[in-house]
Amino acid sequence: MTSLQEYVTQQFPHHDIDVMEPRGPTDLELTDNTVVSFVIGSREGLDLLSTFRRSVPNSRVAAVTVKPSDPTVVPTTGEDTDGVVDLPARRVAAFVATGFIALGVVGALIAMISTDSASSIAIAAGFAGIVGGIVGAIIGGSRLAGQRANWQPRAPGRNITVVAAFLDDDATAASLARSVGPAANYEVRIVDHDGGWRSPGAAGRTE
Repeated sequence: MTSLQEYVTQQFPHHDIDVMEPRGPTDLELTDNTVVSFVIGSREGLDLLSTFRRSVPNSRVAAVTVKPSDPTVVPTTGEDTDGVVDLPARRVAAFVATGFIALGVVGALIAMISTDSASSIAIAAGFAGIVGGIVGAIIGGSRLAGQRANWQPRAPGRNITVVAAFLDDDATAASLARSVGPAANYEVRIVDHDGGWRSPGAAGRTE
């Protein structure tokens, strides 16, 4: 089974996740009808947590805090600063182009020393350039691997609180989801035990 923390980590990669309530050891394993909602801010999260508890007083309820994170690569103009998985591909492309040009020139110079054939020089320069591009891709990709422009797209610089009620039947989950919907900043989801989710009233399952 998937826990609430694991589910939230999947939804908010590269962020710190802290259990807000309950404070002691608890079972955070998802049921097949777990109602999950997001709200901006810790105080607003406590209000939503209270709403959940009043609505389903006899059920397990929990909340976790998603803390904003600083980007590990400063994005430049034209990059997707609102995404959580934006790898600045143009920077990798710049490494490829630099490697291609640098080794291509070196290959051409070496070939010019040993032959006067223009075709041989072009072939040597092209081959060396391809090798340089591959080396540039390796260097650029490894340098930026895991260093995406990690912004918190829904609430830059603020905490997001995720509140969940672990319910056993679909009817109760759907009723709770409809009742708390107006109090939440974002969509309310019904999540199953392995992290798949659907919107209230929907028949399908979304990964």
